[in-house]
Amino acid sequence: MELSKIIPVSKPVCRLSYPDDPHSLCQRFDPPLSVCFSCKGQHLENRRYYYYCATCDLEFHRGCHLFPPEIKHPFHLLHPLTLIFSDPDFQSSRIPIDWPDSSSESDDYDSYEENPGSYEGHIVKCNYCRKNLQPEEFGMAYYHCSTCNFSLHRICAYIRPPLAIENLKCHDHTLTLFPRRVPLPCDACGFSLDTPFFDHVYSCLLCNYMVHRTCIYLPRVIKITRHPHRLSYTSSIVPSCELACGVCRNTVDVNYGSYSCTKGCRYALHSKCATNKKVWDGKDLEGVPEEEEEEILEPFLWIDEETIQHFSHDHHHLKLRQDGGSHENKFCEACTLPMTVSDRFYSCIKCEFVLHETCASLPRRKHHPVHKHPLTLFHPSSSNPHKVERKYYRDGFSTCDGCTRNCCGFIYRCSEQDCEFQLDVRCASLPDPSIHDCHPPDHPNFFNFTSGSCMGFESVACDHCEYLECIQCKSFLCLHCATLPCVAHYKHDKHPLTLCCGEEETRDLKYWCEICENKLDATKWFYTCDSCRVTLHIKCLLGKEVYYMKPNHIIKINGKNVDIEYNNGNTRPVCTKCGLRCIYTLVYKCENEIFCSLSCLFQPGLPLGYHYYMTRRIMRIRETEKLEEEVEVELANQ
Repeated sequence: MELSKIIPVSKPVCRLSYPDDPHSLCQRFDPPLSVCFSCKGQHLENRRYYYYCATCDLEFHRGCHLFPPEIKHPFHLLHPLTLIFSDPDFQSSRIPIDWPDSSSESDDYDSYEENPGSYEGHIVKCNYCRKNLQPEEFGMAYYHCSTCNFSLHRICAYIRPPLAIENLKCHDHTLTLFPRRVPLPCDACGFSLDTPFFDHVYSCLLCNYMVHRTCIYLPRVIKITRHPHRLSYTSSIVPSCELACGVCRNTVDVNYGSYSCTKGCRYALHSKCATNKKVWDGKDLEGVPEEEEEEILEPFLWIDEETIQHFSHDHHHLKLRQDGGSHENKFCEACTLPMTVSDRFYSCIKCEFVLHETCASLPRRKHHPVHKHPLTLFHPSSSNPHKVERKYYRDGFSTCDGCTRNCCGFIYRCSEQDCEFQLDVRCASLPDPSIHDCHPPDHPNFFNFTSGSCMGFESVACDHCEYLECIQCKSFLCLHCATLPCVAHYKHDKHPLTLCCGEEETRDLKYWCEICENKLDATKWFYTCDSCRVTLHIKCLLGKEVYYMKPNHIIKINGKNVDIEYNNGNTRPVCTKCGLRCIYTLVYKCENEIFCSLSCLFQPGLPLGYHYYMTRRIMRIRETEKLEEEVEVELANQ
């Protein structure tokens, strides 16, 4: 019987009835099921009901009524597979408790490493997906050949790949289904055919060619954001030189399929790396004409040698200035960092708008290795030619998908319609590879999709960031730590503070934080002044959540205005939420209430969030009002 006829229907039908005269199955709760016709299993205590055919007087477990008792499957053509019942206690199973070892007649591929059809400790494994046949995950029944010790999940048995695939672009001959996973490399991607990927194996015996089914349909020509030219698939690369993959940085094996630049650049990618869903946009460009070079959108127009008209502030002109000291309380609209004495910046001739000179030159369109689509620079006050929806900036700040920080500066957002990916300008400006001051200069860090223990200051945010990886020492640096300013300023120190990365010469010394007055771990990252020997925790200097928010800026949370203010009073205010003193540089003020951080102000979905706080407050007010009304009624009755 073919599994292609296993089709869920709205009204269950008995499998022994004819299509022109179907027998409807009814749900039965009592008496308990005696024996399931399909899997021969007995009553299950955790099933509320079973199916019963009154015409045929047959009983079926719920689920077993969809599957025939016996099938022929291309994964095991020697014998039919029988649907059998598996009791976790093996009291009513048709499988013997002590299964004999694999006989000499078993396939050779079933005996390497571990026998996938073995019954070690009464745990049976599916010969296709290699997962345990556990009742909790796949139900109480599966298909089995007792002669060959071959087992399949019911779901795996439902999968019927074609026996042959013809007329392929990747190969000249017909490929035939190979019904086993074998420890040999796929000729298209180089990965083992026995990997845990849920995939079929096809072969061409004439060419000694074996390939994953998904690799048969690899795109022929693609375009990714990591390289300016198109890449084409080739079954092997001319071994003229050793190339490192542009994604994982490991060596590309010339004997297997890979992608290389169509313009002749020395650039190559592993097949799986190139088609990773984070790297490739899913478009096969074979036969698609090369697009014309996209028009470069200049970030500003020159008015004269020192005056520009920037796209984000096109209603006023910006003048180049170098007296950063007179603007020490100004913050760049793009990166939100404060102006310093040495900064060159553009200042609006009519309002308070300022931009660092480097930030004013940020490209309006950018290809970044952490995202598969082009990114467009966006600021809510600009006349936006790309019609980027304001809903992603509706609260006056945005969240960077690279470092997870909230920021009220410029943002690079994906230009695709249904993609919400966005990066702040600090993450988007990191080159690939990057050199960090806290890592040896001869050890570049590459954007990669692997992650590990961050060598930064180990914030909670590190676990949710994109990562840079040093291939030489196998170390990782998250973007949250990679974009920390290497030079910062403290209001009580006239000298700039530098980022100390726990160097060996400082680890034996003892330090205390100037702000919180607690001991500072010299093996972790911190800020220090080389002249005054002042040391500060990163979170004490930059804020608990290290958010780049501008003072005197208004954001909206839950429809309410929230003012970001300096915490520069004579006394430290008490946070309305946590009850602690606000020790950080900025505070958030909402309806005359002070909050020390955004965590206290607003954290959706968590019990300590702003919604929870406001809800509890409203409930207390209503309870008080209700109590007052009850007292008034009692007094009136007296």
